[in-house]
Amino acid sequence: MAYSSSLFPSPFFSTDSSLFEVEVTRDEFHSFHKIDRDLFTRLVFVLKRDMNQSSQVIAFLLVVEQLGFARNLVACLVSSQDMLIDAVANEVGVCLSILYNQNYSSFVLLNHNNNDEVVIPFLKGVTNSNLTLSYIIQYRDTILVRVTKNLNDVCNRAFDDIYEKGYKEQWLALERAKVIEEMKKIRLGAPQQTPTRFSVQHQTPSWRNVQQQIPRRSNVQQRTSIRSSVRRSTPLNVSAPQEWVPSPAVEEKAKAAVTETKGADNKEDEEEVTPADDRTVFLTFSKGYPISESEVRVHFTRKFGEVIESIVMQEVQENEQPLFARMVLKMEYASKIEEIVTPMNKNKFTIDGKHVCVRKFFPDPSSSHV
Repeated sequence: MAYSSSLFPSPFFSTDSSLFEVEVTRDEFHSFHKIDRDLFTRLVFVLKRDMNQSSQVIAFLLVVEQLGFARNLVACLVSSQDMLIDAVANEVGVCLSILYNQNYSSFVLLNHNNNDEVVIPFLKGVTNSNLTLSYIIQYRDTILVRVTKNLNDVCNRAFDDIYEKGYKEQWLALERAKVIEEMKKIRLGAPQQTPTRFSVQHQTPSWRNVQQQIPRRSNVQQRTSIRSSVRRSTPLNVSAPQEWVPSPAVEEKAKAAVTETKGADNKEDEEEVTPADDRTVFLTFSKGYPISESEVRVHFTRKFGEVIESIVMQEVQENEQPLFARMVLKMEYASKIEEIVTPMNKNKFTIDGKHVCVRKFFPDPSSSHV
């Protein structure tokens, strides 16, 4: 694939661009944008961020360069550590949310009092405080036009082969997750022989069974007599064994102990039952950055283990994006909810470069669930 670009006017040649054009090959275009490609590759394959948002991040950084706020910003980031690149990309994600969603800008200003040091500290630092939230909001339309232009003219052309590789890996990851889910269903569908507390109690030998297994005193005396008789070579006098029966007091104490143990176990089982609402996490997504159920499941499973019982996404039309979801934890992992939402009852995760806010779920009696 070749890209054409007209030469500068010359007094020796015709100024008609249709008569004289130079072609820029695909490899030459990729070579020219090598630094941009390197940063995009790290965002997608090293930091595991979403490809579409990563393209927008590069386009926004190019706007920052074009506005003269930070020359060679992309080159500086390429030579930086992954932690810094990820932090800057997160801040650019906030800026993009402001550009694409006017309501989000009000949310940021309301919650952070327009504090650039809190919301975009790295961007403010690399631009010598020239890039601020107020500037982005004030020139929102102009910046958005420039970002869109960079996406179409640079990113889509310079990253075309990386897109193809990235989409292939994403497809393979989703297929792998589906296969794992099918394997779990097959395993969970098979009859399980895992012992439970009740089955163990039912298998516990009764008092009379234990009594039969305990060697009787007469038998012990008999074996002792046999050994001594064999040593002395004297005739044996074997008497009929007499059955040993526990006294009524001992038997009553044993029955009381068994009854008390069963009562304690039943009480413990009742305490372990946690209502679904008390082990439900409420998730909210940013508008314009759709997240699928499988992406949510894969992310939280990798981070916290097999803790998810079910995920209920918001019911929307086919061409609309769910903006929230409920994630119910398994009964045995109900305590994990504190780790997920933190003691502050709010937390934020980044799933494929997209922000997800979580908190405990509090059902509204006047409305139905998701």
